[in-house]
Amino acid sequence: MQRIVCHGDSLTEGADLDVHLRWPSLLQTALDVEVINTGIGGDSTAGMLSRFPTDVVRQKPTAVILLGGTNDFWWDLPLKSSVSNLYTMAYQAQYYDIVPLFGLPLPLDVNQAHEQYENEPEAGYEKLFSKIGRLNSRLKALAHADDITVINFYDLFLTKAGDVRTDCYLEDGVHPNQNGHQRMAELAASILRSSSVLNPEPEEIFT
Repeated sequence: MQRIVCHGDSLTEGADLDVHLRWPSLLQTALDVEVINTGIGGDSTAGMLSRFPTDVVRQKPTAVILLGGTNDFWWDLPLKSSVSNLYTMAYQAQYYDIVPLFGLPLPLDVNQAHEQYENEPEAGYEKLFSKIGRLNSRLKALAHADDITVINFYDLFLTKAGDVRTDCYLEDGVHPNQNGHQRMAELAASILRSSSVLNPEPEEIFT
C-alpha cells in the first residue's frame, strides 16, 4: 500500500483543529492512500532531522512532504542551517527510496500575530517574514536543479495583490484555519496526482 508521511512543525500538526480537518487527513481522503502526520508544534528543522529515521524512514513511505523552517526563524537561526537540514532529510529520503517533496512555509499575518503573541520573534516579525521568503526562494532554486517537487503553500496564502489572506488564518495570524488546511490539502493532492510519485512509470524490460 502506498503511504505518504507529512513531516514538519505545527503547520503540519494542525493542533488547533480537529484531526479530520488537518491538511494531512484531508489529503488522505482526497488521494485514498495512507497519510501519516508527524508534525510537532514548535519543532525546528534540526528537530525534524533528528527524528527523521524514526518518524519517516521506519514508516517505509512512498513519499515524504517536508515542511519546516518557521520556528528556526522565530529564533533567528541561520538560513543556511535550515536549508542544510531540509536537504539532508531529502537526501536521506532518496537513499531509502522515498520520494521527497518540499512544502514551502507560509507567510504570516504580522498584524494579527503581533496582537496575539506576548513573546515576539527573536529578531522581530519583519526579519522572520523576510527569512521565510528567502528560504522559499532558495528551496525552489535548489529543488529545480535537483528535480525535487515543490508544493508552494506560500502563495496559497497571498492575494493576487500580494497581501496575506487573513481569511485563511486562525486568530494568531501564524497557523492556518480550516479554510487554509483545505486549500493546502487540495494543492498537495493536485500536485501528487499530476506527478509520478503515486503513479510511477513502468520499468522498461529488455530482452
